Amino acid sequence: MIEKILAYILACCDKEDFDKTSVALISENLKISRSQVSVVLNKLVKENKLIRIESKPFCFISVEYLKEKGIPFKNSLYASIDDLLSNQEKKDFEKLVGMNHSLAQTVKQCKATISYPPNGLPMLLYGPTGTGKSLIAKLTYEWARNQGVISKNGQFVQVNCSEYANNPELLTANLFGHVKGAFTGAEKDNEGLIALADNGVLFLDEVHELKAECQEKLFLFMDQGIYHRVGDNEKWYKSNVRIVFATTENPDKVLLKTLMRRIPMTITIPSLEQRGTQERIELLYDIFSQEEKRLNCQIKMSSKVYNALLQSKMPGNIGQLKSSVQSCCINSLFDKVNDELEIHLDSLPKDLLQQVYANQKTVLDDDEYIYVDDLQGYYNTLEILQLNDSLLACYQKYKEEHTSLSDFMTKEKNYVQKYFDNLIFRKKESSQVDYYNRGVQHIFNLIESRYGLKITNNETLAIASYLDEIHHEYHDLRSWFLKHEEECDDLYQLLQEEFFRATNVSLEICTYLKSYLEMDMYSIIICTFIFYVYNVQKDSRLYQKAAVVLSHGFSTASSIADAANRFLGQYIFDALDMPLYIDTATMIEKLNWYLDRIGKVKELYLLVDMGSLEDIYKGLHIENANIGIINNVSTPIALEIGNGIRNNVEMESILQKTIDAFRVNFAYHIEKHQQKQPVILCSCASGLGTAKKLKSILEQSFPDGINLDVKTLNYSELIELGKKNNVFEEFDVLCVLGALDPNMEDIPFVGIEDLIIEDTFGDFNQYFKDYMNEEQLFLFDKNILHNFSLSNIMNALTILNPTKLLEQVANAIDVLQNYVGVHFSNRTCFGLYVHICCLIERLVVSRNAEYDPSLDFLHEHKDFVDYVKKAFKQVEDFYGVDIPTEEMIHIYNYVKNN
Repeated sequence: MIEKILAYILACCDKEDFDKTSVALISENLKISRSQVSVVLNKLVKENKLIRIESKPFCFISVEYLKEKGIPFKNSLYASIDDLLSNQEKKDFEKLVGMNHSLAQTVKQCKATISYPPNGLPMLLYGPTGTGKSLIAKLTYEWARNQGVISKNGQFVQVNCSEYANNPELLTANLFGHVKGAFTGAEKDNEGLIALADNGVLFLDEVHELKAECQEKLFLFMDQGIYHRVGDNEKWYKSNVRIVFATTENPDKVLLKTLMRRIPMTITIPSLEQRGTQERIELLYDIFSQEEKRLNCQIKMSSKVYNALLQSKMPGNIGQLKSSVQSCCINSLFDKVNDELEIHLDSLPKDLLQQVYANQKTVLDDDEYIYVDDLQGYYNTLEILQLNDSLLACYQKYKEEHTSLSDFMTKEKNYVQKYFDNLIFRKKESSQVDYYNRGVQHIFNLIESRYGLKITNNETLAIASYLDEIHHEYHDLRSWFLKHEEECDDLYQLLQEEFFRATNVSLEICTYLKSYLEMDMYSIIICTFIFYVYNVQKDSRLYQKAAVVLSHGFSTASSIADAANRFLGQYIFDALDMPLYIDTATMIEKLNWYLDRIGKVKELYLLVDMGSLEDIYKGLHIENANIGIINNVSTPIALEIGNGIRNNVEMESILQKTIDAFRVNFAYHIEKHQQKQPVILCSCASGLGTAKKLKSILEQSFPDGINLDVKTLNYSELIELGKKNNVFEEFDVLCVLGALDPNMEDIPFVGIEDLIIEDTFGDFNQYFKDYMNEEQLFLFDKNILHNFSLSNIMNALTILNPTKLLEQVANAIDVLQNYVGVHFSNRTCFGLYVHICCLIERLVVSRNAEYDPSLDFLHEHKDFVDYVKKAFKQVEDFYGVDIPTEEMIHIYNYVKNN
């Protein structure tokens, strides 16, 4: 296996297909489990046979390839291919987990402040204990030095002010320096830390511990860059040092206002909880990787440990997470086996263990093991890109498997809802999210009355957080979109055609957002909003219908539609406003523009104020839809019709009821064009499960290219509502298939047993003569028989493969029919299929079973026995059995009674 993996990676490197050497692709292409691949790769890196590239997703480069190409390398890990090829390593902020995500703004602010002309500006890092303030200060210094902002010789000098909390004079002397004799114990001159940090960075950690007088002594130096040493008030000293402060306390409460005025940039560092799941996983990977190097072994943890480290509250943030990981390693150290350290639940520190047992779900997790290297795959892809990938994968599956549109929309909406729920759960707080939150609230206030779309505070926050993700990951999102643009546009086209209302709402939202955010709204973003606003329960029927108000005047139609939608609490009506003297041709042109956008509908309601009804519907570009038109539109009329649409009342009943209710001079016209999709309805008294099995058998039996669909319906619902069920309104039901006749007028019933009886199967076929030719009907007949036989046989066989066996037996029976010169009926074939398949399994299981041969039968029907032997020779040879004479008598009786 090792050689196989090495050869695969070398081949990829030779072709420069470096992106094909990730754990996932190696596993997929070589058919080796990911955990095995991960173990081998980690071992090969330690043996200096591979180089690991830590750009996402991780990939591996063959050392043999590098030597062949003469590419120098010093380390086993590199940040990217470019770094390897240019022999560079991670530097400054590249080492910071989250530099392009939760800490992107932090990094940007640190860079800008330290490099602000001419000599940088002071900055204050504010955040809870353990959030990485010291690391960020050090990386800021490294970045400034690497960029030439400060001298290469400039030092990073760190002072923890809490160490001097009870001795501020000593801190002053250490910071500013002192002369000999300045105080007791000052036996020689001391330049001080400010002088030591000249042309570098002075980091004052826990600055809230500085006494007021000590803060005051910093003022002059911060203002002019000059200071006195302790004991020498005559001589001025200079130091070109950049100062970084850090505190865990609210700076406005613990620092002098005069000091705060001299610090123009306060940078808030987020807590571990605010940084999200993906970054927490990446932090876990980084910390565990360091322990692997230190212990020179591979580490794996149980899924319970992984979930505990991922989900437990950490008041000490990253510092506590690191401490917890090290505690786990210490507690498991002497259980190490073969250079592999295995961490179990009891290795956790006590405080985390208590949280685990308080969380029953974590305790019940499957006890699988996760290798440290596996973690890299968990955070490789940004969450927003994972969502996009899921949406496209679901769309691809929908196209390939031809699942129902409703199921497809439900799945897509669930993906989006889960993602938005995670955003709410994380509750990321920042000024940027607050800004987006206000904008989202304003936008939804604008569209709420028009579309009846209400949104909670949590949903507003989720959308704001989504926009923040788009903002932070815009570069990666743009790259992803350009790669998948065609698929995204196809998905958007489908949604635009099938779900006009949700698309209309989402387009309006995105138009406002584009203006508000000044960023492109890619089609995948619009699709995400379509899935978000789409309501499966309320709108599944409404999306098959459209209603539009057409009225003369500046905003008459819009006012009626808005009022009706608002009162109904649902988006039902669209509006087309027209000038007072518009002609009919222009009205039809505008209406056709609307219909082109609205896509496929089955019913179109037109509410007009005046004009010839006949002239309006003539010339409309709409097919396969019924058009209902009513004149003298008003808000009460729109409400009446909208309520009927919402309650799924038949079109003619809605319009007639409206006329009767208002008793004025109305007129309506219905133009029927709708052609319903033909379907077979499966409904069984034994339950919906049986109906679904019937549906599956029928669908498998249809020849290719047949425009027929199969639906299922609960039998009790069929009996209760009859033809009032939606399925009869939406589809042309050719017949009902089941075990018990529901006795429906004008709807034929076919019993299950009829499908295998030749005399009645022809009656069943007559329902499909308009959809199949004779050859297809014959094939359908044969497939039905085969699939129902298979369904029975599968319940009887326990050892043999029923599909394979039935295929062999069916072929043998076809041969037997040719030998005897008789065409077997469906009933005969069905009986023989089931009987012989079960016989073969009995013979295989009990090869030594004895039968008493019937000599009389052998003598009287010698030709028939020969025919059976010839027809079933391949079956007997394949399974190593002989069909006994006694069983041939049963076969003969089936044929005799055909």
